[in-house]
Amino acid sequence: MKILIKVASRIITALLSVAISFLGVIGVQVNREWPTSESVENNINTGKTVVDEDARYQTMTGFGASACWWGKDVGAWDNAEDVIALLYDDEKGIGLNIYRYNLGAGSEGDENMYVAYNRTETFLNPDGTLDFTKDAAAQNALAVAKKVAGDDLRVVLFANSPPVSLTKNGKAYGAPAEDGVPFESNIAPENYEAYADYLYACAEYFLNDGYRVVDVSAVNEPQYAWRAWYNADGSFSCNQEGCHYEPQEVLDLLKVLVEKFKCSDVDKQGCKVSMFESGEIQGKWTVPSGYIDLLLGVNKDDYFYNRSLRKYFDTITTHAYWSSTETKQQAAEYLNAEYPNYNIACTEYCQMLNDWNTGVHDYFEQNGATNGLTIDFGIAMANIIMDDLTILNAVEWNWWTGCSYGVYTDGLVYLDHNDKTNLTTAKRLWCLGNFSKFIEEGAVRIACSSGNDNLRSVAFRNPDGTTAIVYINDTASAISTALPEMAENGYSVYVTDVARDLAKIEHSDAVLDVPVMSVVTVVIEVAEEKNNGIC
Repeated sequence: MKILIKVASRIITALLSVAISFLGVIGVQVNREWPTSESVENNINTGKTVVDEDARYQTMTGFGASACWWGKDVGAWDNAEDVIALLYDDEKGIGLNIYRYNLGAGSEGDENMYVAYNRTETFLNPDGTLDFTKDAAAQNALAVAKKVAGDDLRVVLFANSPPVSLTKNGKAYGAPAEDGVPFESNIAPENYEAYADYLYACAEYFLNDGYRVVDVSAVNEPQYAWRAWYNADGSFSCNQEGCHYEPQEVLDLLKVLVEKFKCSDVDKQGCKVSMFESGEIQGKWTVPSGYIDLLLGVNKDDYFYNRSLRKYFDTITTHAYWSSTETKQQAAEYLNAEYPNYNIACTEYCQMLNDWNTGVHDYFEQNGATNGLTIDFGIAMANIIMDDLTILNAVEWNWWTGCSYGVYTDGLVYLDHNDKTNLTTAKRLWCLGNFSKFIEEGAVRIACSSGNDNLRSVAFRNPDGTTAIVYINDTASAISTALPEMAENGYSVYVTDVARDLAKIEHSDAVLDVPVMSVVTVVIEVAEEKNNGIC
């Protein structure tokens, strides 16, 4: 009888495995329930930080920024390491571990792109051959980042537009809308294969050069038009490289890319294709969800049509522009209900002047454009990061561009064309550092509450056993919170406020005073194991 029971049990297990596998193929999701913590939820107005190590959420891949378009300048400078260390060095800077390398489309020399700084080289020659001596300064900037960050630096290769030799109009943006149709892709389907070959060759090149390339992103903000416009004199202009895609076009292109990459040599080295990077994150029945549903959803018409994408992807990539706390909550509800097995990565954000959700829009309304160097802009960004980490359970978070020129709230470090040694850091740099410097790749978010409604907090358990708690005080008064008992192991405190940039401060007891308008990180050490008298 026991033998029969064992045999029957094995048969049932095998059938269940087949059924689960089949359901996965056709896209039926197994619900993932995020945990709740009674001790954290009940920690209301106690003035004490409560951490629940048993309530675990996402596992982080890290924090980063793009090198668009400063890498092609800074990489040729004698002081390139001084600049890049502010971003990627753990001691001299904020220890970012994700470097987003822009695969330029070849707009160099295109005078219709009125911001010359945004023009790029491409590795793809018009005859289809490849020239990886191009973009030399940008490649050197990447090399310097790896030098200061270490070999574990995560590299993402992203393209705003296909190379100009593959586009319909030979430009890195769409032609002006003469036909009155603002949305039209600038790459024909017959060039998808060539685009996939090009991206694969780029991944292969950088991997062979010793970089840890983890993602190749081919589709950036596809919902936008990315077309030039006519000027009053009949000429046309464009701001930057970009390419529109309809949802079906994204699906068709990604199927070609996935077929090229999956089970390949670069795949075996850990390099995957990213999903499209949405310009914003929203809930059900919105433009972003229309793309997601076509790529990952299941209905009677596409059970098998998009199954290669459903099986391949494990992460939904998005930017956080024009997304409020409310729309992020709606997005989280939609994604948890429809696609619970997919992680969310926030791959780009900056404080756009026309975005009401930045937390500093009132300043723009009253004063216009600014670099936003002050602590209020840093605090506003920190609040966005905390929303994304706690509402969306984002596994990574990236600022748009590490360095910038001119006057706009898009940089962490500001450069000076006339004096390359003149480096100006925004408080955004250091506020981001309160997260990036202390929350390591592989860190797991754990439930946390500060015990004060005006003091936001988030906590992570690092792979080395340390616990990093980040607090945000965006009020005009200092706030105190008693640290959890684990702080008895020993802890360090790092403050960014109006006067300090990630400054390590002295502390005397287990009560933390979080200054006015500040971001504070507490790193709690690992408890020493007691040997109980055993040698």
